[in-house]
Amino acid sequence: MLTINLHYVFFLKTNNIFFLSLFFSFVVNAQVIDNQLGNGFDQFPVFNSKYIKQNHIKEIKATYFTKKQGDIMRETPKHKTLSFDLLGRMNLDKEITKTAGEKEINHTEYVYTTKGWVSKERKKLGNNWKIKDFFYDTTGQIIKEEHHIETILYSDSGYRVIDTLLDFETSRYKQYSNQKKRIVYNSYGNPFLDVIYYFNKSNQIIEIAKKQKITSEINETKLFYNNKNQVDSMVFFSSLSPNETESVYFTYDKSANILDKKHYINKKLTYRIEFVYNEKTGMLSSVIKQEIANNFLSIIRFETIYYD
Repeated sequence: MLTINLHYVFFLKTNNIFFLSLFFSFVVNAQVIDNQLGNGFDQFPVFNSKYIKQNHIKEIKATYFTKKQGDIMRETPKHKTLSFDLLGRMNLDKEITKTAGEKEINHTEYVYTTKGWVSKERKKLGNNWKIKDFFYDTTGQIIKEEHHIETILYSDSGYRVIDTLLDFETSRYKQYSNQKKRIVYNSYGNPFLDVIYYFNKSNQIIEIAKKQKITSEINETKLFYNNKNQVDSMVFFSSLSPNETESVYFTYDKSANILDKKHYINKKLTYRIEFVYNEKTGMLSSVIKQEIANNFLSIIRFETIYYD
C-alpha cells in the first residue's frame, strides 16, 4: 500500500476534481485511474500520477471510435495526447479534431509549484492564451484563482505579450467538527458560492454540498464506500431537478482498478462504462461507453509511450 496525497492527482475538470483534492490524504494502491472521489471518468479518465511516475510513462495517446446499432465501428476525427513530466504530473493535454480539411486544436498546459500543486493552467486560443493562476495557503487550500488573457502582438521587430486580468476569485475556509466550509468570493469581494464538505469518522468525504448565493441553487453529492474504502456508489441531488434521482455505481478488480461504472436516472440504467486493461502491462487499453437507450457505443483506445 502507498500513501498518496491527492494534490498529486492531476485533473481534466478543474472545478470538480481540483476543489476536492486539497484537503486530505488516503492510503491507496497505485491504480491506473484515480477514483478516490468518484471522478475516475467523466469526459476522460483521470490517471493516477503515482502510477504514471512508477511506470515511467511519458505520453498517453487516445483514439476515439463510435459504433451505432447495426453498423460497424468507425474511427472519429478526434485524437488526444496527454504528456507527463518525470514526476508523473500531466503537463500537456492536446486534443486534435480534423474535419473537412480543417484542424481544430485544443491545447492546455499545466505548471506546478514545488509542492506539486497546480499553479497555472494555460489554454491556447488562436495566437493567445487563456490563463488560470492558482494561489494557496500553507496547507494547500486554494485562496485565490485569477483569470487572464495573454495577447500576443506581432510586429516587424518581433512580438510582445500583453497580460490582461479579467477577474479573480478568493476563498476562505471554516473548519467545524466533521465538516469544512469553503466560501468563494468574486472580484468585488461578494460571496457567491459555498462548498461544504462532510466527513465520517475515518475522515472520508461522505457529502459535498454546493450552494449558489444569488440563485439559491443547491447541488449535493453523497458518497458511499465499500469495505476496502473505495467509492462504491454516489447519489446526486440538484434543486433544479428535485424529482430526479441520479446515481452511479462502481466495481473494481483486485488491484483496486475501476472496472465498471453504471449511471442511473430514477433507478433506470442510462449508460455503462467498461474499463479494459492490458494483461501484460496492467495499463488501461480501452474504455467503452454504452448508451442503453439506443445501444450506441463510444470507444477510446489508448497507446502508451514510455521514457527511455
